[in-house]
Amino acid sequence: MSHSHSHSMGHHHDHHALPDRIGIAFKMGIILNIVFTAIEYTVGVTTNSLALVSDATHNLSDVASLLLAWFGLKLAQKVVNDHFTYGYKKGTILASLINSIVLCVVVIMIAIESIERFASPIVVDGFGVIVVAAIGVIINGITAFLFFKDQKKDINIRGAFIHLLVDALVSVGVVVSGLLIQYTGLVWIDPIVSLIIAIIIAIGTYGLLKESVRLVLDGVPKEIDYKQIKELLESKDEVIEAHHIHIWPISSSLVSLTAHIEVEDDQMGIEKIMKLRKDIKHDLEHHGIMHSTIEFELAAGTCSDSPC
Repeated sequence: MSHSHSHSMGHHHDHHALPDRIGIAFKMGIILNIVFTAIEYTVGVTTNSLALVSDATHNLSDVASLLLAWFGLKLAQKVVNDHFTYGYKKGTILASLINSIVLCVVVIMIAIESIERFASPIVVDGFGVIVVAAIGVIINGITAFLFFKDQKKDINIRGAFIHLLVDALVSVGVVVSGLLIQYTGLVWIDPIVSLIIAIIIAIGTYGLLKESVRLVLDGVPKEIDYKQIKELLESKDEVIEAHHIHIWPISSSLVSLTAHIEVEDDQMGIEKIMKLRKDIKHDLEHHGIMHSTIEFELAAGTCSDSPC
């Protein structure tokens, strides 16, 4: 039995090279959110607004999320070595998982505080809430826009974009609560808005947590259809069967595949195998799989029913 092995990174360029605008977006997002969080928390405490304090806590978690995401993306660019043959690309997935867990803790804290506030209502200064929350809408809206163009390329960038966009929407809700408190005097509106904020964060976090866990466990990324990839491999005239197909994430934006391709003995010479390998790799790249290892085997010596 003859084998041809292929180890390629697809197109020969670094898929983790970050555009300059991403670095700028992270820096601006971190600085703006740190400043705003400090202001929002201070005003929240002085005006007795749990909604503002809750939103400030969420904004602080977003600062941590932005730092982790940026760190993960920078870590992924480090070169490979003898001990980490894929480099540190998995760091982007770990960063995303940690972000998700932090947000889950934030949701629980806000929910508990909101329920306690129902039992002990406190008078809230609606005007202060309106002003600070309105600033939050502007700041989060601007920073979310900075990530918009690249948010489909990486789960960490998408996570940053979603968090900031949700923050902007939450701030809109806090503005509305401030207006209602200002003109109705109903103090229970504040903890209700806090609970709504917690629910919104929980909904946004669930998808990120689910996908992060899937990637940490080397599951097939959700944007890739396993059956479609198998059909693609077997669609070539020279291919009898494709098996031992494994698809997993090397990082949050780089996917790898290994597969055994069975061909007929009398159909293939080395030149045909090399061309078939090139065609398969090209097709896989169009499906988002940039790193593939293909092993060809002859029909007479197939190992589809047992480990090779």
